[in-house]
Amino acid sequence: MHECDEEANTWGSLYNEALVKMLQQLKEELGSSMTYSYFDNFNSLHDIVTNPARYGFANVKSACCGRGELNAQLPCSLVSNLCSDRTKYLFWDLYGHPTEAAARTIVDLMLSDDSQYSSPLTLTQLVSS
Repeated sequence: MHECDEEANTWGSLYNEALVKMLQQLKEELGSSMTYSYFDNFNSLHDIVTNPARYGFANVKSACCGRGELNAQLPCSLVSNLCSDRTKYLFWDLYGHPTEAAARTIVDLMLSDDSQYSSPLTLTQLVSS
């Protein structure tokens, strides 16, 4: 009942594949004058959703602030339900905005020197080049 939207995931994945190919082609055309780092936010977020405990999350389905089923039927407002510990939630609201803890986790992945989600360079490598 509370499954991901497979069609949206497919389109997001196809877009990211096309973007990576475009960046690679552009790099071939421009040569050494172009250096970039691509961060795969789609797959990093998928990893967090499928392995929440690894990243310190207990809830990756419900919104931390909202109303209704999964706190995701009405927007966050003064009369909303609030989660007891927002550091354990991935999503802040029904729109899929990340909590502060989720944003920090994604930034940590972006800045990691061995990030499996960054290519051809990590962000740290890009900045230091």
